[in-house]
Amino acid sequence: MDVTQFAGDMGLDYNSLLMASGAAGIALCFTLASSWLRQRGSSFLFTWAMCIAIIIVAIIGFSTFHATAQSLHAVVAGVLLTTAFALSYGALTQFRDNWFDARTVIVLALAGAAPIVTSAFMGFDGLSFIFINVMCAILLSFCGYHYWTARAESPGPITAIVVLHAMLAVSFALCVAVMALETPLYLGGRVPDNWAESLNLFVSVIAITGIGGLFVTIHQERISRRHQAESLIDPLTGLNNRRALFERFPTGLVVQGTALVVFDLDDFKGLNDRNGHAFGDLVLCNFARMLAENVRDGDIVVRLGGEEFLIVLPESSSSHALALAERVRGLMSRMVHQASDQAVTCTVSAGVAVAEKPQTSLDTLLRKADNALYLSKRSGRNRVSQNVSSAA
Repeated sequence: MDVTQFAGDMGLDYNSLLMASGAAGIALCFTLASSWLRQRGSSFLFTWAMCIAIIIVAIIGFSTFHATAQSLHAVVAGVLLTTAFALSYGALTQFRDNWFDARTVIVLALAGAAPIVTSAFMGFDGLSFIFINVMCAILLSFCGYHYWTARAESPGPITAIVVLHAMLAVSFALCVAVMALETPLYLGGRVPDNWAESLNLFVSVIAITGIGGLFVTIHQERISRRHQAESLIDPLTGLNNRRALFERFPTGLVVQGTALVVFDLDDFKGLNDRNGHAFGDLVLCNFARMLAENVRDGDIVVRLGGEEFLIVLPESSSSHALALAERVRGLMSRMVHQASDQAVTCTVSAGVAVAEKPQTSLDTLLRKADNALYLSKRSGRNRVSQNVSSAA
């Protein structure tokens, strides 16, 4: 039993399958547009919604062509369909690179439309219909390939999207093969209605709903990852927060040779009282930026809270940690912060601790660094300390 006979037995003729494709498209368009309205930063959802809207119009055109057998309806519908698949490449670049590659989209749309319109203008309506399927297969394969290169972000869903693109491309290619055998140049007043066309529409329903659902899934995964990342970042300075620090050391242990440097801005409460909290925030941001600019790749900079900061130095030593802390102290003492018409300076104190034993507790090392910091504060501030008890 071929696909056409099976579809007929199920009550799914060509028009029924067209209507099913259109219904799936409308539902998907609504879902994508709604998701975009809730998260405007995910512009690829809006572009995909526009792709589906154009596909729906194309489906209406093919349905009209099926009713009237007027080739012009098929040509317009075919150009709309290839344009939608070209636009889907723009959605792909937004999804992958966060920008819309308008130039490539225009080139793809024109390349897809040119052979369809040219063959129709020459009177080869059968050839024009073949080109519709050829260009759709090519554009779908092109987009599927680029999704394959972007699968690292979400391997499961994106691989499924690639498979659905491939299935749809193959179904269009089968339409080409059957039409090339049956009506290579002219339709002769007959509307293509064969097993390949029915299969293509059946696969289209599956692909449209599947791709839409997978895009929504990936969109939700992105939101979840972003929320998780935001929960680990201090919103004022952009540094790691205390939670991020302990997530970097899930066992609560650090390896031998890890150094901690704890910084605390001197008289920060007085600075806030004299100049206002906005100025205090400026000083915190300036200090955070200076810390980030003076560490190695692999070092971890953390805002522990308030005016207290921490640098984790893997594979370090007392001399390196002390030298870094002293450099930061000196830079901060010379940094000028502008408060209205007044130039203000601020100093910082630091405490250093180094893990001298394997599998040292992070809490223990933090406590020892805090003790060294307290020694700096008690000794007059604006200094770096490491006493004997700070070694762990």
